[in-house]
Amino acid sequence: MMRPILDTLWVAVYELGEAVRTRLFQLVILAYLGGIGFSVWLFTEILSEAEARIAETLMVPTTSKPGALLPQLLQNGDIRDLLAPLVGGDKAALALLTQPPLGLWVGVFSMGLLPMVLVFTASGTVSAEIRSRSIRFLLVRTGRLEIAVGKLLGQLLLGLVATTLGVGLAWAMGMYMMTGNDPAALFTTLATRCAWSCVFATPFLGLAMGASLLLGNPNGSRVFAALTFCGMPVAGAILKHYSGPDAIGRVCDLALMAIPMRYWTEFWSTDLTVQLTATGRSLILAMLFFALGFARFQRRDL
Repeated sequence: MMRPILDTLWVAVYELGEAVRTRLFQLVILAYLGGIGFSVWLFTEILSEAEARIAETLMVPTTSKPGALLPQLLQNGDIRDLLAPLVGGDKAALALLTQPPLGLWVGVFSMGLLPMVLVFTASGTVSAEIRSRSIRFLLVRTGRLEIAVGKLLGQLLLGLVATTLGVGLAWAMGMYMMTGNDPAALFTTLATRCAWSCVFATPFLGLAMGASLLLGNPNGSRVFAALTFCGMPVAGAILKHYSGPDAIGRVCDLALMAIPMRYWTEFWSTDLTVQLTATGRSLILAMLFFALGFARFQRRDL
């Protein structure tokens, strides 16, 4: 019983080690960190402009770093208006603004960027070894399920590495570029929001792994996963348009549950029950996408 579990963990460690050493992964991580860094810079620029208007109204001098007039901006609703479209409306933004706004802002970017990172890195992990036939060396030591699940866990660990680096970068930039940030509160918010972004990204990881298991060509699996990823919002809009009380509408409403983007706002809820429900649905979708690809991988002649 323990042997399959140990084999799976060893494959995950192998996957993590192999991916970290590849130039492709390094470039993708740099792109992710660049996006996180850009989000911090953009927030400070927006905050500087807003504080300049407040300072002019109050006839007080502006500071070299933004953040000193953040309480006034929170009272005026400027920060709430900035976050509301991203987190599900004014009520959601108002409930969340007991936390540092920079942490929430970076969390939005992390939730948007991490799925793309995982789709790009995970979609070629198995198919590349199928094409090169190097997967046979793993099959000598363990089974197909252990290989597939181990690589899935390894890619999830890569996502955790990316978000951890992103948290450190955002925290350092936020403390340097702004004033008035509570270090502990900012770090806690960044870590929490980026952890939720990992959970939100799990269906997209399942999609990428499913594509990699389904196809034997890494470029083909990346294109398939990318097209599916980009097509999901379009499919979601079409299904939402035709959803209704009739038979077709109910089918569309049921199919809409397979669109992971649908659960974006639920991950921004302050109700833990809502967040856990979205987590369960995301994990089910990840397992479903993964299983569809594994069904083909299990029968493939390697």
